[in-house]
Amino acid sequence: MFESMNRRDLLKVGAGGLSVLALGGGVGGAFAADARTLKINTLASAAAVNVPMQSALRSGLGKISGFTAAEVRPTAKIPQIAQEVIAGSADLGDADVASTLAAAEAGADLKIIGLSYSNTSQVIVVNADKTKSLQEVAKAGGTIAVNSIGDFMYVMLIGVLQKRKIDPKSVNFIEMGSSGDRARALLAGRVDAVPMHVEQAAQLAQKGNFQILVRPWQEYDNWFSAVVMTTGAWLKDDANKAAAVAVLKSILTSFRQTDDDYAWYKSQVAEYASSKELKGADDAFLKPVWSTLTTEIKAFPKTMDELNADQFAKVIPAYKEAGALKGTVDLGKLIDRAYLEQALKELG
Repeated sequence: MFESMNRRDLLKVGAGGLSVLALGGGVGGAFAADARTLKINTLASAAAVNVPMQSALRSGLGKISGFTAAEVRPTAKIPQIAQEVIAGSADLGDADVASTLAAAEAGADLKIIGLSYSNTSQVIVVNADKTKSLQEVAKAGGTIAVNSIGDFMYVMLIGVLQKRKIDPKSVNFIEMGSSGDRARALLAGRVDAVPMHVEQAAQLAQKGNFQILVRPWQEYDNWFSAVVMTTGAWLKDDANKAAAVAVLKSILTSFRQTDDDYAWYKSQVAEYASSKELKGADDAFLKPVWSTLTTEIKAFPKTMDELNADQFAKVIPAYKEAGALKGTVDLGKLIDRAYLEQALKELG
C-alpha cells in the first residue's frame, strides 16, 4: 500500500503524550492471520482541545479491516504513551511533541503521521494584581510552575523569555504535574505564573484578576503540542498501514465536525471531557472556548497542512536553547504524510 522512567530520562530515550495504537503482536508488524486488537494509548484526561481526538478514537473509528476491535487505553503519565510505542507494546501514540522529538533524535525508529490537534490550547496565566509581565517575574526572581522541566510548555517559555531578552536563569521553574495543583498554587500566591488550558484560564478568571500573559500561537507560527506517532517497523505491514489511514480519517472527520458544528462539539464535550465543570458548561462559557479553539488557535485543521518538516523546523531552535534537543533530529525522516494524504484522498 505504501513504501515505506522519569521525565528527564524519557526525553533522552523518547516518550510521549499521544494516543498510541498498539497491535498485540510486536514491533515489526508481522502478525499471524488470527484476529487482532488495535490498541490505542491516549491521555487519560481530556481538556476541551482533546475532545475531538477522543471522539474520533472512541466513537468514530468503526470496524477496521484486519482487526476485531480497537482498544483505547487511557494513560495517566504522558511520557508512557510514546515509551510503549517505542517498546512495541502499543501501535500508535497520541503523544507529546517534546518526547517524540527527543526519542527520534536519540535514534528511535519513529514516524509522525498526524496531529492530535494543531498548536496548543495551553496559555500562561498570572495574577494581574501582582504581575503584569514576564520581565516583572524575572526581576523579582519569581517562580513559574510547569508540568515538568523539558516539556513543550517549559521549552515554549524558554523561547519566549529569550525573545524578550530575559535570562531564563532569572526565573525559578518548578515541577507541578497537576493542572489543578498549579491553579491552586497560583490562587494561593505560591507561584507567579502557570500554564493551563484556555477553558481553565476562563474558569480561574471568575475567581479574581487572573489574566493570560502568554499565548503560544501568537509567539510562534505553530507551537506543536501533540502528534499521532508510531514506529517505522509497525508501518511495514499492509494491514497496519490501512489501520493508520482509518484512524487519520476518523480524526480528520472529527476535526471537520468540530470546526463546522458547535452543537456537535458541545455534545462531544459532554461525553468525553474529563472535568465535570466542562462537561456541564453552558453556551455562555463553552461557545467562546470553542470559538477560540477553532478560529484563533486553529486547533483542528481540516487537512493538517501544518504537518510538515518546515513548520516543525521553526520550533527546533527553542528546544535547543532549552537543552531539550541537540537539533540533529531528521524531520524529513520523522514526519511521514503518506498515510495522511491517503486519508484525505479517501475522504474526498
